This record gives sequence, C-alpha cells and structure tokens, in this order.
Amino acid sequence: MHPVAAALRERPPGARIALVVEGGGMRGAVSGGMALALDELGLAGAFDAAYGSSAGTLNAMWLVSGRVRDGIPTWTDPRLIAALISRRRALLRRGPVVDVRGLVEERYEQLSPGLFAAVLAGSTELHPLATDVGTGAAVDLHGALADERSLRLALRASAALPFLAGEPVALDGSRFVDAGLSAAIPFRAALADGATHVLVLRSRIAGEAVRPPGRAGAALTGAMLGRLGPELAAAFRTRVEREQADEALLAAHDADPAREPCILSIRPPAGSPVPGRLERDVAIVRGGLEAGRLAAHAALA
Repeated sequence: MHPVAAALRERPPGARIALVVEGGGMRGAVSGGMALALDELGLAGAFDAAYGSSAGTLNAMWLVSGRVRDGIPTWTDPRLIAALISRRRALLRRGPVVDVRGLVEERYEQLSPGLFAAVLAGSTELHPLATDVGTGAAVDLHGALADERSLRLALRASAALPFLAGEPVALDGSRFVDAGLSAAIPFRAALADGATHVLVLRSRIAGEAVRPPGRAGAALTGAMLGRLGPELAAAFRTRVEREQADEALLAAHDADPAREPCILSIRPPAGSPVPGRLERDVAIVRGGLEAGRLAAHAALA
C-alpha cells in the first residue's frame, strides 16, 4: 500500500496529512468525483488541511464542510451548468461567461443551508489558493478566512477566471484572480506548511500535460492580462514552465513512493472522458465525474 493511502487509514505519529485538489473549470468534475470517492471510502475526515486551485477549491470546500453528497453531484445538474456558463449572458447583458459569483453567493447556500458555517467549523483547514493581481504570485488565502463573507470572497477569488468570470475579487486590500494562473496544482503550498503526506486529486488524465498556447493566442492573452497588471502577464508567460516543473516533481514521487514527503497523485487513466474548461454537455461532465470517482476507488480501496 502506498504510504499516503496507509496514512489515511492509520495516521503515523507526527504526520500532517494534506489534500490537494486540482481544478480547471468544468474539468473540476473529475477531481470532484475523486472527492466523492473519499467520502464513500470513509476518508473525507482524514486530512489536516485541504488546498484547492480554482474549481478544485470548490471541491475541497464541500469536503471540508462534511457535505460532499450535497455538493459534488451538482456538477452534473443541467440547470446549474446552464446558470454557471452562458456565452449568451455575456453577449446580451455583458455579464460574465462564468458566473462564479452567483454560484458562491446565491446557489450554494440554497443547495445546502448553513454550508459556509460548516466549512468554518470543520476540523480540516481550508486553504483556497488564488493569484495576486499585483504580484502574479500564488497566495494562500487561509489566513483571510475570518467569517462567512471572507470565505465566500476567497472561494470566488480562487475561481475568478480572468475576463470570463468578471472583475478580479478584492480581499484584504489586494485583488485576486484564478489560482490556475500561478498554482494549478497547489501541492507546493501544502509542502511549505509542513505536510508529511499529500494526496493530490488531478483533473487531467494520465499522460496529459499542459501545452503552450499558440503564438497568436499567447500574444493576445498576454496583452489582455497586461491590462489588469504587468505581473499577471509575466505569470502567464512562465505558467507552462512552472507547471512542467510541478509535473516533473510529481512524476518523481510516482516513481518512488518512499520519497519524502510522501505524495500520491490520482489521475483517471488515459482515454477517460474529461470535460473541457467550459464544457456544457452534461453527459461528458458526468463521464468525467465518474472517471474520477473510479480512479480514486482504484487507488485507495
């Protein structure tokens, strides 16, 4: 048994066990399925801290709240998907393509009354990651979670896709956008906090890695981000190199499970259905969620 899987069942003395959840827009359905599997296996409460990036933060939030089965299945709710992603809204009303604000500020509490209070009272620390507009660096917003309002803002900040989800989110005197720009797989934050055992829930299939955008797309995106802040544009230019370094380190841990700190990454097998970032096809989203759930059961059962 992998040392991380063993630690989840019988905590070693002095261990700090962390969960890390990758996002990626609607690809978060995959890591959401993995979070659902943790609950099914009785392991949802085994973590000292949960770190999330973008949609992965929302999955981590449901797990920390103890209400996984209220929230994770909504990834495949056609009404919720239609309300969350709408190009028509952007064209006709100049609203956001991705309505993260409406999801967090309105729909979550309707789905599960008392949700945010449950997160703050949970025994597992929630660490939402976001990208600071002023510096382009990843910031762990755990220290800013003082009440339900700041929690909602931190969740929105972590998933605030630049331009697609509206304006950056202001919190504690800074402005933040989606964590995927600076820490798509936020395991380094867990290691910096002294984690000895880390379980990483990936939303990319096995063998898939980030690819650099085309020259024209890179130039356009860089120019748009530069309007928000030059450091954001710089973070975008180095994003692929940074994620490749992360992938290389995770691969080294995959090759040597005894390497410390112990890291276990779970990814769906190659060929699994994985939604696109703005996927609206419910069947594809459902397939991605189930692929994630089965992959976690296979790795941990």
